[in-house]
Amino acid sequence: MLGLAAALLTACSSVNPGMIPAANAGPLQADFETVAQDAQTGNGSCGETATAIRKTEQDFSELPSTLAANLRSALSSGIANLSSRALVLCAKPLTQSTTTSTTVTRTATATFTTTETTTTTEVTSSSTPTTTSPGGGTVAPGGSTGVTEPAPGAGSGGAAVGAQEGIK
Repeated sequence: MLGLAAALLTACSSVNPGMIPAANAGPLQADFETVAQDAQTGNGSCGETATAIRKTEQDFSELPSTLAANLRSALSSGIANLSSRALVLCAKPLTQSTTTSTTVTRTATATFTTTETTTTTEVTSSSTPTTTSPGGGTVAPGGSTGVTEPAPGAGSGGAAVGAQEGIK
């Protein structure tokens, strides 16, 4: 809307008699901007927009009679277009903007793993029983060598070796 009006107002000149004088161009430009602003913020109410349109039409009617006919016609059409569009726009309710906020709650969970280490120490001892007999001879029946003989059937080392193997 304002593009056409701005283009027409750039045709102003204080030197060229058929153009818009600078003294009239400024107020018309301000009128166009006010109409557009009031239309955008109307929110269903067009009272301020209608007032701004009447002011624009009044400033247009004050243009000098020396204004070129084709320029006057283009300005008149532009103001009519601006008025009809502005009145449609101001009649519409403004779009309501809503703000949505999201709250994120994070809960930290710590997991601890306890490992219990049990150390087992195995003690192994081994000993080899030593049997000594005097001088290599044969002991006479019923005689004593000072060495205790193993129980019958226990074999060499007897119960002592068996007990030690159970420790392992």
